[in-house]
Amino acid sequence: MIPFLLMLAAVIAGCELWSLRRGLDGVEYDLRLSKPVAEANEPLQMITVITNRRRRFLPFIRLNENVPDGMVTAGDLRAEDIKNQRALLRGTAYMMPRQRLTRRTDFSMPRRGRYLFLGATLEGGDFMGLGTAPRSMPLSRELVILPPPIPPEDLRRLMGGWLGERSVNRFIMEDPVLTLGYRDYTGREPMKQISWKQTARLDRMTVRCQDYTVERTVTVMLNANTFTFGHYGQAMLERALSLCRSVCEALEDMRAPYALITNLRCLGAPDGFGEVGDGLGRAHLMTALEGLGRADYDFRDTLSDLFDRALSRAAPGRGHIFITPVRNDVHAELIERLRDATGEEPLVITADTDR
Repeated sequence: MIPFLLMLAAVIAGCELWSLRRGLDGVEYDLRLSKPVAEANEPLQMITVITNRRRRFLPFIRLNENVPDGMVTAGDLRAEDIKNQRALLRGTAYMMPRQRLTRRTDFSMPRRGRYLFLGATLEGGDFMGLGTAPRSMPLSRELVILPPPIPPEDLRRLMGGWLGERSVNRFIMEDPVLTLGYRDYTGREPMKQISWKQTARLDRMTVRCQDYTVERTVTVMLNANTFTFGHYGQAMLERALSLCRSVCEALEDMRAPYALITNLRCLGAPDGFGEVGDGLGRAHLMTALEGLGRADYDFRDTLSDLFDRALSRAAPGRGHIFITPVRNDVHAELIERLRDATGEEPLVITADTDR
């Protein structure tokens, strides 16, 4: 009897040791986000997929997902690391052999920024039911929350006169290459506008209607190297980011090609961000806005360096919009250099005085 009991105890101990070390073998974890770039407080989903690839029943799995602190969800969310702003989203499940379990968690993020979802720790029940065997499942998924736009009435107040001047300048000169159509000759048009081919075809004097010059580009300059620090400085930089977003969207609506240059430090940007070239369109806009969403509260280079980059592409006909957190960031000498290079008055917007 005693040898049998000893053998049984050895088998149980072996099973217990195996369950602690290998109990989660064949279990895989993955995470997807419904959108990689979103607005603040936009409803999102975190899609968790756990796969059991073994022919073995798993009666208990505890899931602790490493998520950014501050996310709003109805799930069991507990603070883990206050310093690094991390939290644990907890849950439990059981799995049948060869089963794939998908869990969808509704959540939102209330603030702008770049957020990382860093995998999970799975804990499987041991053979004797006395404890759990943890296993780390590292991965990295990121979510970028864009800065909110400013109210339209604030934007009209800040940019109304400047945008009006740009619109008027757009229609000063016709482009002789772009022909929109034809109309009857009135006697006031210059001879070079007469289309002799259309005149012969229609048997009446006809002139070309041509499009107007539209390639009057704009450089949007966003400064993050501010004289103001602490919570107030961060609040003003957030306001400047929102202003920059609304300005870019207004230029998109005008169909005015624009570039964005900045000395922001953008987390996770492979090329460091810093500049978005001249362009238009949804993809161009989202490239600029995603860079704003990734910004932290530090800067890459000085204000003088930022103006040097702007001056390197400055030319007559190119407008400039300079956005900065506080009035003390505005250097009259740098603004004057930009004015001399373009022949136009730059529009200066400061976050602490625009309201």
